[in-house]
Amino acid sequence: MIWTRHVLHKIEWGMLTTKIKQLGKKYPLQLLAAAAFFLLIYAIYVVMSLRFFMQTGESEPTALYLQFVKMSLLLLGAGLVFSRNKMKRQEYQFYFLNSAIQSVSFVLCVNVFPVLFCFIMVGLLFLPIVLGLLISGVTLSVYWVIIVWITCCVLALYALASWMLVRIGVSDVVSKTKEHLLLQTIGFVTLNVLIFLFFQKAVEMIPVWPSVYLVFLMILLCAGWLWLKGLAARYVNRMFLQLKVEVKSFSYQKIRTHSSFLTHLRQEFVYFSRSAVFKEQGILFLFLVCFTVGLPFVFTPVETGWLYAFIVQFALKEILIMLPLMIGREYHMNQRAIFMLNTSRGAYLLSRMLFYYAINLLIYFVYIGLVYVVIGIESEGHGLASLSILLITVMAACVGFVVKISEFNKLFVIVTMIAVFSLMDMFLLEWLSADIQLLSIAYIACSAAFFSCIYAVLLKRPILR
Repeated sequence: MIWTRHVLHKIEWGMLTTKIKQLGKKYPLQLLAAAAFFLLIYAIYVVMSLRFFMQTGESEPTALYLQFVKMSLLLLGAGLVFSRNKMKRQEYQFYFLNSAIQSVSFVLCVNVFPVLFCFIMVGLLFLPIVLGLLISGVTLSVYWVIIVWITCCVLALYALASWMLVRIGVSDVVSKTKEHLLLQTIGFVTLNVLIFLFFQKAVEMIPVWPSVYLVFLMILLCAGWLWLKGLAARYVNRMFLQLKVEVKSFSYQKIRTHSSFLTHLRQEFVYFSRSAVFKEQGILFLFLVCFTVGLPFVFTPVETGWLYAFIVQFALKEILIMLPLMIGREYHMNQRAIFMLNTSRGAYLLSRMLFYYAINLLIYFVYIGLVYVVIGIESEGHGLASLSILLITVMAACVGFVVKISEFNKLFVIVTMIAVFSLMDMFLLEWLSADIQLLSIAYIACSAAFFSCIYAVLLKRPILR
């Protein structure tokens, strides 16, 4: 127990507070502006959700409870996948190998903040519904509060145990030293679907035997703890076996051409194909497609259209922002190697910008094309959408040069960019929607301004000696 508190206090809480203090000292005004944007966007979400719930909302407790379980599993799954490599950090290895901490306590300590963050997000998403219930005169019973708290613990344990089971199974069957993210994610999603279907069937006993369901949840909680405890040692062992990463040999002579533009383009393609970040975004894209395709089977046509617009405006933008952010991150990580190429700034920057702009266009049109073919939702304004994607690509690349992207601030930067770009896009459409040509010129002018900022200010010598 002493080592558990030590890991939580020294590593988890210590690193979190240190990063927050560093960001607060380095970017005080930017943090205040980001906080103001978050509050504004969340206030708009609360008002819109509250109005929608008061008009057509579902007030049946079991239905809301199932929606809570669904969203919790969804966010827990995303949080565990994106934070899957935390245990490979040197701080965790040192404390585990030089202490008497148990494997199950170690695993829980490593994942405590990602799980807590997911439940905070779930709480913020369901806060308008709680407000709507209180405004409607519905009082929250102690029974449902207890049920929700125990369910949070059960879902956290079972989601973490499912991810550990899938990772151990894939490593036993395929490879013990390499990570196979796609196979692990598919298996993890399958287990989460089974868990949700199990809860959907078990919820039917609440109207008949509410106390029995409470006892049932307690039994699930104990079983989940035993399951997690049984898998923890093998899971930690598999994680440490994957610390030895096989580095593929790479030579610039293999892709060297007479054109420096084509050389940089091929280098970026190699980096794109080998980076784990892009595998994560590919999995997220597949999930968005599957989720959108399944909307008509669960929601009404009006709700489907509203959720589709929300996905395009926010969820899909996460992918469109994340990819060009890597231009600046790669530049900060590999400056010396880039300087040794001794090529022009134009060839370096333009090749990468065009590459990611083409990738973003492909993502957008493949998504809306699949949605149109499968569920028949048609989108309009593809020309303006292409120019908007150009702006978001160049803007994200500029932010990647300004801010050094890390695992700690990656989510913060992406959410801030989504909020800022959504407001900028909303203002441009509000002011210039009457003149399409002027709106197109505004998109191009803003894109050119961000590109010029990268080229003239942020992309420093000696790229060009």
